[in-house]
Amino acid sequence: MQIIRHIDDPALAFAGTSVTLGNFDGIHLGHQALIKNAVDDAKRLAIRSAVLTFEPHPLRVIAPDRAPKMLLTHKDKMQLLQGLGVDCVVIQQFDAAFAAIAAEDFVRKYLVQRLRAQRVWVGKDLRFGKGRAGDIEKLRRWGEPWGYDVGIVDPVMVCGERVSSSRIRELIGAGEVAAVEPMLARYYFVSGKVVSGHRRGRELGFPTANISSRAEILPRDGIYATWFHLGDSVLPSVTSIGLNPTFGAGPRTVESYILNFDREIYGEAVKLSFVARLRDEMKFTSVPALVEQIRGDVAAAAALLAQAEPTANRSPNGKI
Repeated sequence: MQIIRHIDDPALAFAGTSVTLGNFDGIHLGHQALIKNAVDDAKRLAIRSAVLTFEPHPLRVIAPDRAPKMLLTHKDKMQLLQGLGVDCVVIQQFDAAFAAIAAEDFVRKYLVQRLRAQRVWVGKDLRFGKGRAGDIEKLRRWGEPWGYDVGIVDPVMVCGERVSSSRIRELIGAGEVAAVEPMLARYYFVSGKVVSGHRRGRELGFPTANISSRAEILPRDGIYATWFHLGDSVLPSVTSIGLNPTFGAGPRTVESYILNFDREIYGEAVKLSFVARLRDEMKFTSVPALVEQIRGDVAAAAALLAQAEPTANRSPNGKI
């Protein structure tokens, strides 16, 4: 997959594209529908499939107080897009000057002249250009003289609820990780590196991998059944997110105990997929009480993960 950092880059010299545009944070089912249509049309028309995305998120420029935290890191987003078969991702810097471009000028310069769009896939609620003046009706009207068709994807519903990045953020913040899996067609995951910790887990008989995560959003503090991705291995694990209150409030940490595993992995790049929430974080009156609870958590996670798909691979999921 080709990644182009600016739409004026000379490397962007395609004869034609099937393109979709947006921020695509989370790459949920609605995003996947847009991307699949763009990719399928590109194959049918023998042209390139392209995703035009924006960094930073437009709200960080237009209304910083309303800007959301991101569900995916840049690297994770690129890997997922590659897994969906996209030929090219164009990353346009979103700043005040870009936000001031009129909708018609955006279409003419970026979609037509630079991307050579033959097919443009968008969602029903599309708004673009200065003052969000551009919409589907205008996009279609300009397409006739400028030589592109417009495809529209309806909102995707799961269990009667519209799939959206904002709703997924709410659910993750509440710790309801199982509820977001059908919206993403994969488990919610965070990536990072294994770093040194206090080594309390080893002293308790449950050595943990402490993960320094690049994610802006973590599930609510608590204990989770998780899949631990290490290289090509996907390992059952129990993960604690929180302040370790039994030992006095400390910094928020992400610690995973990998079942039936005993190897030093400091410095390794890993990914952690959240399958289900087991319980809230608790403060115990004694270390033996904590150890007994951990045993129960491990047993509960093992039973749950024995019935779960290791990767929930209904959607491509790239390696770290």
